[in-house]
Amino acid sequence: MFRNASRSLTTSEEVYEYALTLLDRREHGEKELVQKLKRRCTSALLIREAVEKLKQYDLINEKRYAIRVFEAWRGKKVYGRLHLQAELLKKQVDEQFIPEILDSLSEEEEGRRLEAAYQQIARRRDKKYDVSTEKGVASLARYFSAKGFGPSLIRRGIERAKKDREQ
Repeated sequence: MFRNASRSLTTSEEVYEYALTLLDRREHGEKELVQKLKRRCTSALLIREAVEKLKQYDLINEKRYAIRVFEAWRGKKVYGRLHLQAELLKKQVDEQFIPEILDSLSEEEEGRRLEAAYQQIARRRDKKYDVSTEKGVASLARYFSAKGFGPSLIRRGIERAKKDREQ
């Protein structure tokens, strides 16, 4: 029914059905769903009605969506807390849930993720990350930073690399 992406939605029923189709594919947050509905419907009133109906039936649940985004992120084993925060913001998770999600990532788990990121780079044996040079240390620090680790974990990762080099 909704294969033709250029066809605009004009009735409340069509907007609701299209929203259900989107939610059938995967979980969406309210902001993301509204954005997608706006591409096909110009009536803010019809969109608002559909979203309210979906909320009433608990088909849109911001906390559940935030947890799903977190669980999907957790599957990526080599990223840190700052990457998680960026991912939550990119996926338009309601800001009231972001601190709670970030708190559920323990320091121990983030340490394991740092170790996994380090192992990924150590397997390459790339001279670019040779910690005996300033350039190598800077490259390794940038690598950890790009993976979303904070300063204390970056220092820990560099120390780990130096210890491996001595052995």
